[in-house]
Amino acid sequence: MRASRRRRTADGAASRSPLVLLGPRGGGLTLRDVVRELEAEGALSPGARIAAVTAGWRDREANEGLVDPRLADRVVDLELYRRSDRIAEADAELARAHRASRDRLRALRRAYNLRLHRLIEAHRRLADLRGDETVLAEERDEAFEAIRRLDARHLDRVVEIRSAFERRMAPGERDAVRSQRREVDARLEGAEAILLEGGHVSNLLSRLRLFGGRELLGSRTVIARSAGAMVLTERIVLFHDRPPWGEGNPEVFDAGFGLAAGIVALPHASARLALDDRTRSARLAARFAPASCVLLDPGRRLDRDGDGWSGGDGVERLDLAGRRVLFRAAA
Repeated sequence: MRASRRRRTADGAASRSPLVLLGPRGGGLTLRDVVRELEAEGALSPGARIAAVTAGWRDREANEGLVDPRLADRVVDLELYRRSDRIAEADAELARAHRASRDRLRALRRAYNLRLHRLIEAHRRLADLRGDETVLAEERDEAFEAIRRLDARHLDRVVEIRSAFERRMAPGERDAVRSQRREVDARLEGAEAILLEGGHVSNLLSRLRLFGGRELLGSRTVIARSAGAMVLTERIVLFHDRPPWGEGNPEVFDAGFGLAAGIVALPHASARLALDDRTRSARLAARFAPASCVLLDPGRRLDRDGDGWSGGDGVERLDLAGRRVLFRAAA
């Protein structure tokens, strides 16, 4: 097995493995383009094998067309969604415990969204309130901090519920999981890169966790598209300002794997966010500061560059005034 080649710093020390975050398909940027650039930089060997995770697409997993067909001869799908179904069939106790944990998380999410809606509505109304600014400014600040405190508490509770399940059931020590992990390890043999495709972020996140999470990714080059980029952040944020069922508020969903530190990934941002509403955009950026809310629209690309980030042409973030500005690593 040939290990992936890492870029090197000026003093010759090995740098961190390359990490590429991509927006959804489209915009003129193809997976083959990205792979060719990584090969040219020495981050991948020419013709290197790539392991794909398409579990976010559920029953469409591994279907032709999910991954750039021009790379089909060098891509092997790990089939994590199908493997998780096999684990559930073989280990009914683990499946029941997982469903119970999922039900607790759903109840928590409903309570969080109810409280979040009221706090954001209060903050919005205070922004419109007119009166003595020496009084109102402090009230607005306190209303905003209440939102941030709720976000932080909710994330802690999510991690607490999930961690309790993992401690009690120890999925990695169960025979059904071990068997499927061995098969995944065999498919990973010789792969220099892992591609995390998009789809349903919850399905992708849970399957990656079941198969080892960061351990599965190892020291390989990682290319993550859309929801794949979201699961690599420290904090996964779901968002849709104009959902079919009414007004939506961005919400903290779960902790990610933390490889994309300092980034809140927002795929399809221009379509899903009311970016013309400066107040909403400013609140979103400030809620998750100092992390940068990055607008990962189709065709956009963000690369980890050492310990920082470099954005491709046109990659934008939201500043604290709610404006779209070009992404800079020091942002």
